Amino acid sequence: MNTINILYSLADVNERFNRLIFHSIHIRNLDTTSMVINSYYDRNFSLDKNFLLRLCEKILPRIHHQLNELIVEQNSMEHILFTVDYPQLYSLSLVNFQEEILFQYLTGDSILHHLLTQQITDLNIDVSYELESKSSLILSSIFVLILSKCQRLINLNFCQLFSDRKIPICIYEFPSTSCISSTLTKLKINVEKFDDCLYLIRNLKYLSTLIIDVKEILLSSSDRNNKVNRN
Repeated sequence: MNTINILYSLADVNERFNRLIFHSIHIRNLDTTSMVINSYYDRNFSLDKNFLLRLCEKILPRIHHQLNELIVEQNSMEHILFTVDYPQLYSLSLVNFQEEILFQYLTGDSILHHLLTQQITDLNIDVSYELESKSSLILSSIFVLILSKCQRLINLNFCQLFSDRKIPICIYEFPSTSCISSTLTKLKINVEKFDDCLYLIRNLKYLSTLIIDVKEILLSSSDRNNKVNRN
């Protein structure tokens, strides 16, 4: 059983169990997702409604102040983040989000926006997979938004949480001023072209670790231009 199932099953059984399961030394990380695989491309991460209600009403108010790491999915995120505050939270994983919904959260005035700009140093992003998923402008814009808004971000995993749904982005045509971070030191990401890889290396000057999956490795546009000029 994972932590959330233990909490759900044993909370308020008796005082002894409460002292044991709610002890701060035991609960620092909380995964609030429950993955059900319907098919290779169809996965449901949502909690049962009754489970979610009990989590928000009975469990989170007792442990919110001690949580350092939290994993949430799209359908339950607002319930979980709006129920209580998380003063010690530094790591956040956003799982199975639709691109458009995530973009709205990042551009709106929400609790998620506050956490990302003020607290989060480690961020994991996962977007829902469609059979014909391709690089999209929205997803590329999400990456740029995260860099611009997350003022404390050190470690970013952008769509590499699951090895079988690595959606690439294309960013090399963005202005160089769009992709800047003075804090980011580790990045995991998937890109369309080698040009994107070069773009990241040029602009993210404080990176010490770059784990990158390049979909198409061809001669970069700059190299092609140089070759033409030499001829």
